[in-house]
Amino acid sequence: MSDEGDKTCPLCAEVMDLTDQQLRPCKCGYDICVWCWNHIMGMAEKDGTEGRCPACRTPYNKEKIVQTSSKCERLVAELSVEKKQKSQKGKTKTSEARKQLSSVRVIQRNLVYIVGLPLNLADEDILQRKEYFGQYGKVLKVSISRTAAGTIQHFANNTCSV
Repeated sequence: MSDEGDKTCPLCAEVMDLTDQQLRPCKCGYDICVWCWNHIMGMAEKDGTEGRCPACRTPYNKEKIVQTSSKCERLVAELSVEKKQKSQKGKTKTSEARKQLSSVRVIQRNLVYIVGLPLNLADEDILQRKEYFGQYGKVLKVSISRTAAGTIQHFANNTCSV
């Protein structure tokens, strides 16, 4: 939402967006959303009276509110430019972080391939324990490289791949 936090309209209890928060219909400081202000003014026009502040009963100045809307549009445009600049800064930080991974082959974020694991650890249940892969988070699946016959594929130095 906004930097000021989520404000709610005291009349309709809806969250006030940036446009609503810029609306200052009365000198007493009682803030309402644009929808409620339009509703008050519309009801007053139907009755042939002036729209009044619900807190202090001072009549609203409609011309003052129309001037405020142009300032609000300018403010919204400035905020959108700031958001674009922040997102571009975030993209450069991400690319800098990825430069550190340039010497590492990353195929999938949630996939790990281990080479040179001792044969005594070549068991899916052992590798899922907290002492081994479980210490890094929830392990979804452990798969040991096997031959076509189903035996564990081991290398010359009595190691395997997981």
